[in-house]
Amino acid sequence: MPGPIAPLVRTRNATATRAAILEAARGRFARHGYDAASVRDIAADAGIDPALINRYFGSKEDLFAEVLASAAGPNHLIEGGLDDFGRRVAQMLVYDDPRHDKLEMLLILLLSAASPKAKEVARRHGETTFHQPFEEWLGGEDAGVRARLASSVILGFVVSRAIDAERLLDPSLREALFERLADLLQRCVEPAHA
Repeated sequence: MPGPIAPLVRTRNATATRAAILEAARGRFARHGYDAASVRDIAADAGIDPALINRYFGSKEDLFAEVLASAAGPNHLIEGGLDDFGRRVAQMLVYDDPRHDKLEMLLILLLSAASPKAKEVARRHGETTFHQPFEEWLGGEDAGVRARLASSVILGFVVSRAIDAERLLDPSLREALFERLADLLQRCVEPAHA
């Protein structure tokens, strides 16, 4: 005679749950922005109970901060020397295939910029993980101005390319754009007296 049937025990993989929440939140924030992305919708997309978002992240604002933290800092920009910064970064912007995750992060920032809460979280995140390391790498006089100027040009180019990528298929246009962008970016990061 068989013994009693043991009750089913649901196991939860905390790492997988956390990753699913982050992925769902990234998607919701990229499609709808911070204010329109509800905790319930994020939880539904992740296939979890909404209470788990608070358990793993504390609040929607904290979850937004974690989504931003999952983006790369300026490391890919500052891996080389200052003397070839313009050409290295222009190469990435003009010739490399745009990465979906970078475009998604840009959408998150743009769609959430109207939210006071999200804007403050994004400002703090950008300051500590992007601008400060970039400024330290640049060093010298007006490093903050030079870092902001270069990052603004980069951001503007990324948006422009996302909208009008087809024009970059023309090799002569692409080469001319690369040369001028490389020159502009180099002038952005060079100290004023250089």
